[in-house]
Amino acid sequence: MESRTLGTATDDQIRAALGAMSAVVAPDAAPPRRGAQLIAATPQGVFGRTLRLDGPIPVVPPDLLPRVLGTAPTLRARTGELVAIAALADAMIEPDRLDLVLDYAAALGIEAAWVGQVADLAAGRYDRALADMVRRNTATFPGLGDPHGDPDLFPYTGRTDADKRVAAAFAGLEAYPHGSFGHAFWVHFRRHGFRFPGQEGAFHDVFAVPHDGLHVLSGYDTSMQGELLVSTFTGGMHGRDALAAHLLPVILQWHVGVEVNGIGAQHGALDPRKFLVAWQRGRAQSVDVLDPRWRFFTVAPRPLAELREAYGIPALADADRASGPEVNVTAEADPAAA
Repeated sequence: MESRTLGTATDDQIRAALGAMSAVVAPDAAPPRRGAQLIAATPQGVFGRTLRLDGPIPVVPPDLLPRVLGTAPTLRARTGELVAIAALADAMIEPDRLDLVLDYAAALGIEAAWVGQVADLAAGRYDRALADMVRRNTATFPGLGDPHGDPDLFPYTGRTDADKRVAAAFAGLEAYPHGSFGHAFWVHFRRHGFRFPGQEGAFHDVFAVPHDGLHVLSGYDTSMQGELLVSTFTGGMHGRDALAAHLLPVILQWHVGVEVNGIGAQHGALDPRKFLVAWQRGRAQSVDVLDPRWRFFTVAPRPLAELREAYGIPALADADRASGPEVNVTAEADPAAA
């Protein structure tokens, strides 16, 4: 397992990873200096280790980093991802820092999809980078639409018999036992005023069910920070293209303030410790709900607590929960739904 692989990293290797991250954070960033916080949180948050950090971490240049890390592909890949995230952690896009991320990726032999996205951001080709993120994100939701075009997010007219049957199935979750996954899913929708799949104006079920199902399973709410964390959790769970399809888009959307998918952009949602916890919790989940073989209504009757245990989802500490006002469609929300 990956956690065991990273857990065998030596102190020198961890310090080298931190030294590479130090090279790309902004030393003059205004408080709360999220880049520095990310570096401080990484030993425990990624490697499961307590590492004493006395003062600034010495920078490790790209040519030296591979020699210290060795040839382990997982350690190299994770370090490259951490360097990329560190370069954006202070909510700024600075081409010089992103170019340095590319130098580290090249030195480590990393050819993942996120490298091309970072190269486009560094060169100012934002439209191309963001389009690739949307395409890759869409491709992780089976059935959402043409992965090479715009996803069909709102397919329901609310008038067809098929739409009515879909809506009725989700409305029927109200009658599921309290404490079940299905009933908790229903409460999540009703409290926030979200329309169920099948209703006019609702999100496509192939997106809404796994996305909002993961809100319920992970425990992350619908605040701006909650959306960043649930997407980070999703990327960790799904694995494939995690940074390119899930983590980088939400860091840009909710932290850097770059519009990615047309639903608005905000600043400052990245809490480094919470972010790393969400990433690790997602990796720990043993069942990928983005797998086309996963069936919501098969597991909906099961107790939520039992399902979380069966899926291997670590408990969410109160300190690691999202904060901030939640998204509600106030005209249709029912805060008393239970």
